[in-house]
Amino acid sequence: MKNKNVRLARGFTIVELLIVIVIIGILAAIVIVSYIGLSKKATEASLTSDLDGAKRQLELYKTEHETYPTTMDANKCPTDPSLKLTRSDITFEVTSDNVPMTAVAVDPDWVSIGTQKWAKANLDVGIMIAGVTTQTDNSIVEKYCYDNDEANCTTYGALYQWDEAMNYGDSEKARGICPVGSHIPSDDEWKILEIYLGMTQEQADAEGDRGTDQAVQMRTGGTSGLNVLSGGYVAFGGFSNLSWVTSLWSSAGVYSYNYFRQITPGETVYRHQADSSFGFSVRCLKD
Repeated sequence: MKNKNVRLARGFTIVELLIVIVIIGILAAIVIVSYIGLSKKATEASLTSDLDGAKRQLELYKTEHETYPTTMDANKCPTDPSLKLTRSDITFEVTSDNVPMTAVAVDPDWVSIGTQKWAKANLDVGIMIAGVTTQTDNSIVEKYCYDNDEANCTTYGALYQWDEAMNYGDSEKARGICPVGSHIPSDDEWKILEIYLGMTQEQADAEGDRGTDQAVQMRTGGTSGLNVLSGGYVAFGGFSNLSWVTSLWSSAGVYSYNYFRQITPGETVYRHQADSSFGFSVRCLKD
């Protein structure tokens, strides 16, 4: 006799299979839409970063040439760090440290002093803003010109708050806003220069006025070749001491106070720390 309690197994019906397929399709569509949305956001963020970098470099070019570039061969745009796009007087270069495409002079004016190679002039890059305005971390290099006069930047170089000069980094020997292949000199690198020019180690390590005639050697007409002009500085929104004092940042400091060098008409070089909000000159040093 057959067991009446045994139930026969049955398969899925066509309707049930169709329902399962529809559910899977809906879930797949949701996943695809989410992925596309995330991908689009990532692409937009990347494009925004690229556009910010391009804007910064265009403004730098306009600052140096008083006009925007009129042509550019898109087929020669660099796609890896080994490629460059060159004009007659400037090179646009992709660096390997995720720094946006950067404009650097083809033949920068450097002077060799001992084992070091220093820029012959104070840095002058960026867009001028009023001395009462704080320089900010945005896509544009901002600078002060003494008395808010662009001609003074041309003559003496620009003035920068420490954070702006460092491009909002805080490591010693940071490139900051210096050209590719150079950096903001550290406090110790300033000492190397001063010792080469005749200071003792003890003098170099001291604070305040130090040395013998090192300021004379550094000023215009001095034997060092630095030819430092007295471009003044800006502090608390006011400009001071044009044609009398030059204050030059180092990349070293403690908290918001950073070491600098000040050169006056005297013979000694002043070393101390200053508030990072002050606007001082920048003299770049080759790596």
